[in-house]
Amino acid sequence: MIIRWVHIIAGTAWLGTVVAVVFVLVPSLRRLEELEQNRFAQLVFPRVFRVASVLSVTVIAAGVLLYFEKVGWRFDLAPLVSTRWGWSILIGAVLGTALTAFHFFAEHRLLPIVKGSDVINSRALLLLRVAPRVGLGILVLVVVLMSYAAHGG
Repeated sequence: MIIRWVHIIAGTAWLGTVVAVVFVLVPSLRRLEELEQNRFAQLVFPRVFRVASVLSVTVIAAGVLLYFEKVGWRFDLAPLVSTRWGWSILIGAVLGTALTAFHFFAEHRLLPIVKGSDVINSRALLLLRVAPRVGLGILVLVVVLMSYAAHGG
């Protein structure tokens, strides 16, 4: 039961982090002057990236543990491809894991730009505007799939 709560709370916090980035942080960043943008980005985004990293890895680890608990702690992938519940879990897990991998890739590319220059370039601003929106859509889909599975899918 504790694993499930860790999974749910971390997943909710991850989703909330992305919502905050999409609807609060990036719009605020875009309204600032260039030099203020850089200072704001240097202060806020490394922390946000770190939080999202920890939360996404926590969600995945807890999800894996939940699955193994559900199948009796044995390596059995058959339930993932033989039921609607399994397909919901599998698709949600693949999307969440892919989003986490992309997050680490994007973070690795964005942090040097944010930390190392006086002005954030337009490419970094575009990535900060588009990637979280796509991520939000994917996370909402993952939540819908996992909710479906949790309710007997």
